[in-house]
Formats: sequence, C-alpha cells, structure tokens
Amino acid sequence: MAFIHHQYGNNWNWDPVLGYPNQKVVFDGPNKIIFVAEGVTELDVRIDLYSAWKEWVQYSSEFPESAVWLKAFSVVGGDPITDTVDLGVTYFLENGWRIQPFASKSPYTLTIKGNIYTREAGETINKFAEGVSVSLERSNIVELITVEALATSITPDDVTAIANAAADQVWDELLSEHQTVGSTGAKLKSNLKKTHYIARI
Repeated sequence: MAFIHHQYGNNWNWDPVLGYPNQKVVFDGPNKIIFVAEGVTELDVRIDLYSAWKEWVQYSSEFPESAVWLKAFSVVGGDPITDTVDLGVTYFLENGWRIQPFASKSPYTLTIKGNIYTREAGETINKFAEGVSVSLERSNIVELITVEALATSITPDDVTAIANAAADQVWDELLSEHQTVGSTGAKLKSNLKKTHYIARI
C-alpha cells in the first residue's frame, strides 16, 4: 500500500512508525474527508471505516487533536433478534463527512460492504473521483424477517375464519349507513320501499 505524504492531509495511519500502516483510509478533520489509499478496491464499513475512525480519534498524534473535529460516524442496530441473529448494524456519515476514492487513469470499482448512509437524506456517501465507480453492498435483515413471518403465519383455516367473520359483519351492517347514490345499499332500500308499498295495497 502506497505511503502518500502530501495530497492526503495527515497521513499518520499509513506511517509505519507513527501510525497504523495497515489502514486503508486516512481522515482529514478540517475538511471532513475520508481519503481512500491507492490500490484499495474494497472497504468493510465496520472495520476499514468506523473502527479506523475510532482509532484516529483516540490515538492520532495530530495537532490539534483529532477529537476536536466534528464526528464522522454514528451507528444504530446490533441488538439481538434471536440467540444467533443480530439486527443489522447501520452506519451514518455525520456532519457532512464524505469518502474520497483514489482517482485513477485506469478505471476500477471501489466496493463498500455494509449498511452506510449520509445523515443528509438522499445524498451520496462518496465524492467524485476520476475513473472510479463505487458499488455499495447493503443488507436489510429487518425486511427479510418480516416477509418470512407473514408467509408462514396464515393457514387455510385462518382464511376460512376471516371470510366467515367478514360475511357476518356484512349482514350486520346498518342499511342506513350505506345510502350513497348508485350504491347497492341505496338500491336495496329503494326495493324495500316498493315492496312495503305493494304490501299496503
């Protein structure tokens, strides 16, 4: 992984002495930019972005301290649903922070794996970079569980019971509450009046 000294603001993450040489990104606090290292084509949101940001905030030797800058991330989810399944974790880029891919004359795709969005609804998480396409691999375990629950909870007996209950409700409806012109209720009332008149004759 290349060690870049100038274009990327502070480079403590890639410095083999002062920082973490295995990091895939660096953080530019004043400009709220997360720079991706040259040659990186895949980022795990939890490991390569969120955890790296926490390490930067806690251990960076920058001056002023990195903790003074507006925070880059917030996170929701992670709660257990069953003994073996957790609610999917979702990350938000806060305060206008954005990811800056490494521009290249040779086109490539940067794949970002994990649920990540901007706090500003509808905006993209990354800045433009020449030659780079960004692919987001997100998951939504909540919708999946909801669909499975609905698909397995209704039986043929349930359908019959619902139909019978609906029929009873229809016959118990008051005719006076359904008198819209042209409706079945209005026609039925009109026919009943005619029958009543003939009976009186």
